[in-house]
Amino acid sequence: MSGRRLAAAALAAALPALALGYVLPVQGILRRLGEKRASLSLDALEVVGTLQAEGRGSERLSTAVGGAPSARPSAPARLLVKIPGRCRLELGSPEVPQAERPWLSLRDGKASGPLAELPAAAALLRAVCTLLAVPPAGDASEAYASALGRRGVALGDAALGRFEGRVAYVVGGRARDARPLAWVDKETFQPLRLQAQDGGSPWDVRLLGWGSPTGGDWFPRAVEAWEGAELRMRLTTERVAPNPRLPDTLFP
Repeated sequence: MSGRRLAAAALAAALPALALGYVLPVQGILRRLGEKRASLSLDALEVVGTLQAEGRGSERLSTAVGGAPSARPSAPARLLVKIPGRCRLELGSPEVPQAERPWLSLRDGKASGPLAELPAAAALLRAVCTLLAVPPAGDASEAYASALGRRGVALGDAALGRFEGRVAYVVGGRARDARPLAWVDKETFQPLRLQAQDGGSPWDVRLLGWGSPTGGDWFPRAVEAWEGAELRMRLTTERVAPNPRLPDTLFP
């Protein structure tokens, strides 16, 4: 093969790698993330599912719902998101009056409620609020930059990584860095993961299964909270309602 053909073959082989290796600037990643969420025309979300705890601290979930101690306690759950910056997690079946359900509320990053004593629940809800309760109007890149900056994510760095078999933008550093990172799907620009400190511990909250029959593009099929290498809590989505009416009194 001639030198010219060899060069052409090498260039053709390199093109997929070059395309894969291109990294948008952080501002562009956050802008596209905001545009994706804005395209859904969401002001609020109601997510109904099951919350399950594992390992250290799981007995607190049993106590919270008044059940017998269990290694893997679970409870019906309702997660509410009201944009901007308000999120709530409630435990208990629909038959239980709302006033009697254990709850955790976040408003502008401040937690309140009985479930605030469950570190995994607080980490899970705070990550969901950081990634999904950002106002889509105006300059979404600035809104996401502010939300992620408050969680310690460095906004000057971005790289590529793989998560659940998908290529993702990693904002804040490289995939293996031991510092706060936000992961955004390179193709769909849905948020995938937030690694950050919460309550003095490193937490890795993962949003799994976007586009599922239960959540579609509104909410992932499941959300997991990992403390280090240990899974501590998982919310499995069973039903999602867009734009429910949520009174501000739910978010003290």
